[in-house]
Amino acid sequence: MTSPTPKPWRRIICCTMKNEGPYLLEWIAYHQAIGFDGFIICSNDCTDGTNLMLNRLDAMGHIIHIDNPQGPNMDPQRSAYIKIRHHPEYANAEWALVIDADEFLCVKTGDQSLDALLSACDGADAISINWKTFGSDGEAEFSPETLVTQRFTKGSTEYKPERGLFWGFKTLFKQKLFDYLGVHRPRFFKHQPMPEAGSVKWVNGSGQDTGDRYYAKGWRSGPATVGYAHAQINHYAIKSREDFLLKRLRGTANSKNKSRISMEYWEKYDINTNVDTTIPTDGLRSRIDALLEDADLAALYRASIDSARRTIDREKSSEDVVEFLAAAKPQKKEVAA
Repeated sequence: MTSPTPKPWRRIICCTMKNEGPYLLEWIAYHQAIGFDGFIICSNDCTDGTNLMLNRLDAMGHIIHIDNPQGPNMDPQRSAYIKIRHHPEYANAEWALVIDADEFLCVKTGDQSLDALLSACDGADAISINWKTFGSDGEAEFSPETLVTQRFTKGSTEYKPERGLFWGFKTLFKQKLFDYLGVHRPRFFKHQPMPEAGSVKWVNGSGQDTGDRYYAKGWRSGPATVGYAHAQINHYAIKSREDFLLKRLRGTANSKNKSRISMEYWEKYDINTNVDTTIPTDGLRSRIDALLEDADLAALYRASIDSARRTIDREKSSEDVVEFLAAAKPQKKEVAA
């Protein structure tokens, strides 16, 4: 039996997902639009059909889907990254980016493509790109008809963040230079000596060299290493209040603490300080529509939305949830001319 022909994917995104069906196609279409040509996605314990959507996208040739079921007290994210690292298509890639389904790479230089970012950071082996966290903008309702990237446009302050963790980063890297994937950055095996300083060129989102400070550890920038000139990671951590109810039930992928997504989490991430419409969304809807021309994928997408609506309706039986939703303060939206 012959081995399957490797996909000609050179720039890939690695991700783990659970119950992301209503948001999945926008995330895929956007990152294809800016220049990523492949995705390796693990899913675990989905109840909204996300895994079935991923199976269909795999069959269509857009992604590779790996099933990643979890037992009690397991960590979905890290177990997924182990599976991804051992997949042959990961070994074929030149560049890899590890992000979550609520994170979008927003390039801010040139034509806002991945090529533009790599050109601006010429010679880099790893580019650690800081979060820009977006809040709810006062929105209460789940509204899958509207693009996340167009709906939520108010977020944190870049160089004076409201929370220290908002200077967290995700890293685009040349996968052959590193030993394994991490949540925020690639890593070297601990049992081996660290590479010599300067042997791996590691830069921030402004293209500034960070030296060897992240070789061994670190996932957040400080005043000397933060940089937003060329790129940022748009982090839509909560979306609207109804969307947040779905996130709270879904839980977190990078911790065994299943109750980490609490109302305190909402308060921490509902930051709407600055308007930011930098992310390029022209043509994104047409790309999503092109994916939905596949009848099977379209049916699965509609089913995921129906599942989300039923889940939200069940949550509304709680008085606390009703009060939470009623506290929304929608902002007046500017209507384009």
